[in-house]
Amino acid sequence: MRGLRTLLATAALISFAITAQAQDAVSYYGFSFPSQIGAMERKNVTDFEKTNPGVGYGISYVGDGAFVDIFVYDLGKRSISWDVFHADQREELEASIRAIYRTKEAGRYRDVKDGEEFESPAVKNPFFRCKAFVIEHANGLVRDSVICLGAQNNKFFKARITYAERQSNVAERSDKLMREISRATKF
Repeated sequence: MRGLRTLLATAALISFAITAQAQDAVSYYGFSFPSQIGAMERKNVTDFEKTNPGVGYGISYVGDGAFVDIFVYDLGKRSISWDVFHADQREELEASIRAIYRTKEAGRYRDVKDGEEFESPAVKNPFFRCKAFVIEHANGLVRDSVICLGAQNNKFFKARITYAERQSNVAERSDKLMREISRATKF
């Protein structure tokens, strides 16, 4: 009898822990966004889809010297290639890069300098193509920023990473962070 009580109590605790953990995650389009990814904590979730169909959802994380905004969306497209070198993704990455320069033209950034381009992970079939920038904000603050774009489940998955401090190897740190994000979100 005592063994049965212990077993039931243990099962109840495990069930409670799993339920609490599941409540912490939000899911959109088959991706799971937990309350924490590594040392980063989820701060905001924005439903753009409600007012602008095709624009999807934005999920923000902060921590470990980084600010990460993740966007999942389809722009109304029924099919989006998973291949990071396909025209779908190439065009969307180029549009995201142009948006950064438009932000400079609007006066929010003083200067934008192109950084390196890289894939994450750096393997034959990467999940993401990334582009780094050095951005001087209107207030004079200079930060490294990276855009990484991939696609899965016929949705674009874009991460905008901004580092609180300048990075000596922005591609290496961003690759590590994107791997962590991929695992946590079930990309």
